Amino acid sequence: MHAIALLAAATADAQILREVDPAALRDADLVLHTSVTRQARAIVWATASPYSHVGLIERAGDQVFVVEAVQPVKRTAWTDWTRRGLAGHVTVLRRTDLTADRRRAIVDAARRYLGRPYDLSFAPGDDRLYCSELVHLAYASVGVQVGTWTPASALGLASAPVQALLRQRWRRHPACAHAASLAACLPALGRVQIVTPVSLRDDPGLTLVASTYPAALR
Repeated sequence: MHAIALLAAATADAQILREVDPAALRDADLVLHTSVTRQARAIVWATASPYSHVGLIERAGDQVFVVEAVQPVKRTAWTDWTRRGLAGHVTVLRRTDLTADRRRAIVDAARRYLGRPYDLSFAPGDDRLYCSELVHLAYASVGVQVGTWTPASALGLASAPVQALLRQRWRRHPACAHAASLAACLPALGRVQIVTPVSLRDDPGLTLVASTYPAALR
């Protein structure tokens, strides 16, 4: 039985493309990479995952863009987006059960947020958006849930990179409006629900179709 399981795993791994061909990307594919900002480092530590950023593919004829929540939500050319990631690594996920029309509807939903400010607080609501929240909302617009909402307390908030970011930002977080200190606000921060890039990577409804990451990090 163990040998059969190993064979199945090896077969599945062999089907994952180790190069990303932009021509093969589809509307609404999810693309993840490792950003190189200080915030990205905190996300990596908080989620115990290499993935700190995610966006949605938009095809426009022969051109490929990524709709992403940065500052602000915008469309970024594929080559520029991949260049920003650590070592150029990219992972591509796909809902294989969607028609072309539904994939386009997801992209259109994401595009409606273009120009929306980035949410440095990772707080609920769509007046400001962070990357994985944009993806979640775009898919929700067609009745498909991707990713899971996780209380911040379940993430690695005690790590040094995360603590440094919290010390910098806690005073402007909506949950800390009446708190006298970061320590006093931590319980409220811990209750904030966040959808993370790694929760998208781990979503069983999404298929891993390509990744240039080493196998152990995919």
